[in-house]
Amino acid sequence: MVIDMKIKFLGGAEEVGRLAIKVEDGNQRFMVDYGMIPDKPPKYPMPPEPVDGLFLTHAHLDHTGMVPHYFSKFSANFYATMMTANSIKPLLDDALKVARLENYPRYFSAEDIDSVFSSLIPVNYGEYNEFGSMGFTPYSAGHIPGSTMWHFQNSRSLLVTGDLNTKDTLLLDGAKPVRSDVLIMESTYAGKNHEERSSVVKRLRESVKEVVDQGGKVILPSFAVGRTQELIMALSDLNLSIGVDGLGNSLTSIYLHTPGYFRSHRDLRRAVSRTRSVRNARMRESALENDVIITTSGMLDGGPVLNYIRKLADDDKSAIFLTGYQVEGTNGRSLMENGTLTIDGKPMKPKQRIEFFDMSAHAGHDELVSFVKEVSPETVILCHGENREKLLADLSEFEVILPMNGNEFTV
Repeated sequence: MVIDMKIKFLGGAEEVGRLAIKVEDGNQRFMVDYGMIPDKPPKYPMPPEPVDGLFLTHAHLDHTGMVPHYFSKFSANFYATMMTANSIKPLLDDALKVARLENYPRYFSAEDIDSVFSSLIPVNYGEYNEFGSMGFTPYSAGHIPGSTMWHFQNSRSLLVTGDLNTKDTLLLDGAKPVRSDVLIMESTYAGKNHEERSSVVKRLRESVKEVVDQGGKVILPSFAVGRTQELIMALSDLNLSIGVDGLGNSLTSIYLHTPGYFRSHRDLRRAVSRTRSVRNARMRESALENDVIITTSGMLDGGPVLNYIRKLADDDKSAIFLTGYQVEGTNGRSLMENGTLTIDGKPMKPKQRIEFFDMSAHAGHDELVSFVKEVSPETVILCHGENREKLLADLSEFEVILPMNGNEFTV
């Protein structure tokens, strides 16, 4: 007998971030992700609802940032890869620190963060597991180390992608489609394709070398999770001195001690060994002796990167190379569009060369369409995107649902 599946988005349906998907399939109630949008101020999902299992797709705060809040209210089994489990604690600790410093609402405590892990059931890619009367199997989503697509099997099968990347990177293999009756898929880049990854990396390497050869320094603002490590791998063989500052160092340490998630753990270790970790204020004083600084935050809204930009603001031989998406309203977006940013409340227009290299960890439009066709579902549910409707014409052969936050619907 086919059982109706009830689905409700508590966040992340029609926007990028704060993803929280509640599913009822027969007697099983579970939620995939429970995140926030770390804006200024942050945006939060709807209040949590009790479930029997909480499944995390990956460590980014827009998918995990409110998980401790859930556990402060309810209990549940908590499923994640060991890489995701190991990665989320420093990110959640940092989010709590930012909330204190910025006087944002604090929905959880340090004790709540610790309580998350008492319910952890770690899983491995490709291994079948049981959750009540339901089976599930995790698969790599290709987004960041440990990122997971969840394939649930009951009277019908459901695949939830989380953030998805189908192309190989220096760090990870791309995600492979899994046949399923229902597909819940992110749509961050609906309507937009990416430049071929290998050509982006080639241009970045050439541009970094060009700046350094002309006597300049390169600042690479970087996301701590995945991007810092990919940049290290992209540049470590160029015979340049590379300093790495910020939260990315903590994540790199976790990656090196959690093998099994990379195209080559040995290549990652070798690349990291060729860089210099910057871990305190004293080391930052001499960090600009390096040719390249890879540092948080990736959107220039805090972290050590602002200090480095300020110190090199008048050096027109130096450069700021952005490699990740810059959310509207961030310093990074302002720098890309206007050449300006704000540091300590003061606007400034640095003289450094500014350039963007698209190293997105999300699938582009055509890749999303190809993925759907290879999964070949009866029903496609598009979420985590602001332009979801741009996929409709290319998915006309499928039943496509564009859910809204808070509206429960039946599949």
